[in-house]
Amino acid sequence: MGHGIVAVGLSHHTAPLDLRERLAVPESRVPELLAQLRSQGLGSEGVLLSTCNRVELYTVPASGVDSEAIASWLAESQGLLARKTLPHLYRHQDHDAVRHLFRVTSSLDSMVLGEPQIVGQVREAYRIAQEHHAAGPVLHGVLDRALLVAKRVRSETRIAREAVSIGRAGVELARQVLGEMEGRSALLIGAGEHGQVVARALVDYGLGELVVANRTFARGAELAHTFGASAIPLDEIGRYLERVDIVMTSTAAGRYLLDGVELAQIARRRRYRSLVLIDLSVPRNIDPAADKLDGMFRFDIDDLRQVADQGRSARVEATTDAERIVDEEVQRCISWMHSAEVRAGIGAVARRAEQIRQAELQRAHQVLDRLSPEDREVIEAMSRAMMKKVLHEPIRKARELGESGDGAGLELLLGAWANELEVDHERR
Repeated sequence: MGHGIVAVGLSHHTAPLDLRERLAVPESRVPELLAQLRSQGLGSEGVLLSTCNRVELYTVPASGVDSEAIASWLAESQGLLARKTLPHLYRHQDHDAVRHLFRVTSSLDSMVLGEPQIVGQVREAYRIAQEHHAAGPVLHGVLDRALLVAKRVRSETRIAREAVSIGRAGVELARQVLGEMEGRSALLIGAGEHGQVVARALVDYGLGELVVANRTFARGAELAHTFGASAIPLDEIGRYLERVDIVMTSTAAGRYLLDGVELAQIARRRRYRSLVLIDLSVPRNIDPAADKLDGMFRFDIDDLRQVADQGRSARVEATTDAERIVDEEVQRCISWMHSAEVRAGIGAVARRAEQIRQAELQRAHQVLDRLSPEDREVIEAMSRAMMKKVLHEPIRKARELGESGDGAGLELLLGAWANELEVDHERR
C-alpha cells in the first residue's frame, strides 16, 4: 500500500560513542542523503535526525524495500561496513516506529529524561525535510503529531521539572575535580546547544568568569552577552587554555580541536594544575589522549549521561504519566494512518472504475450518439448509479478492515478488487 513507516537508527542505548560519531551526519549532508534515499528507490519520504546521542532515519519505504535494506543503506552512506554496524542499529516499523518517534520527541528515550533540547532537534530535522520536499503526507502527519505529543508530555506531566539536566551533570563533574564553582573560570568553545546548557548551569552555580570563543566572532559575542561573559576570536584560545579551570567544547567541527600533543604542552605550561575538559560534541572535539595526562580530567557526553542517570528514580512517576500519553497518541496516529491508507486505496480503485465506466460509454458512442441529450443523460446517470452499487460493499469492507488495523487484509481486498475490475474490462 506504500503508507507504512520505518525507523532505523542507533543511539546511546545501542552504540558506543565512537560508532555514534562515525555515523553522525553533518547538517550540510542531510538534504543530499534524503535525495539519495528517494532517487535510489528506497523510500518516497524521509526525515533524518542526527544529534550527539542518536542518528535516526524515518521513511516511507518503497514497495518491496524492507527495514534491513534501509539500515544497510544508512550505514554505507556514511562509509561504514554494514556487517559491523547493523548489530547496533534498531529497526522499527509502523506502530513501533511511531511509538519510538513519539518517545524520542518527548525525551523519554533521551540520555536525560525530560531534557528540552530533543524536541528542537526533531523540529529542525523536520524543517530540513520539508524544505527539500522529502517529507510527504505520511511523515507530515506523523511528525506534526510527534511535536504535539511532546507538548502534551511537557505540559501535563512533571517530567521536565524532575529532569536532572545535562547542565547540572556538567556542574557535578566539574565539582568532583575542582570543588565549588565560586571564583573558577571557564572557556566555552562553540555555540552548540549542550555547551550553552552546561555554561548556563556553571554560571548559575557561581562561576567567577566565562569566556566564549566561536568560529563566527559575532555569534560568540552575542552568546557571551546572554551570559554576561566576554568573547574572544577562536584563534586566541591557546592563551586562555593556560589559565582557565574548565574548558567546554560544543561545535560541529567534526574533528579534534584540542589534540594530544597540544594538550600535553598546555599541561606542562599549567604546571599540571587541574583542568576539567567537558567535550559535548559528536564527533568529539577533544582527543581522548588527554586521559593519560597529569592534571587533565576529560569528560564526554556519555559521562554526563551517567551522572544524570543517578537522579532517574525521582522521575519514575512522571515517566509513567508520559508513557500513557504516548500510548494514547500512538493509537490515534495509527488510526489516522490506517484511514489515510484506506482513503488512498479506495480512491485509486474508484478512479480506475470511473476510467473503465468512461471507456465503456465511449465504446458505445455510436449507439449513444443517436439518442437525444435527455436519453444520454439518463444512461450516464444509470451507469454512475450502477458503479456506486458495485463499489458499495467492497468500500464498506475496506473501511472495516482499516478500522480494525488489518493492513494485510486491506491490501489483499483492494488488490483483488482492482484485479477483478481489469479482468471484467478486458473480457468486454
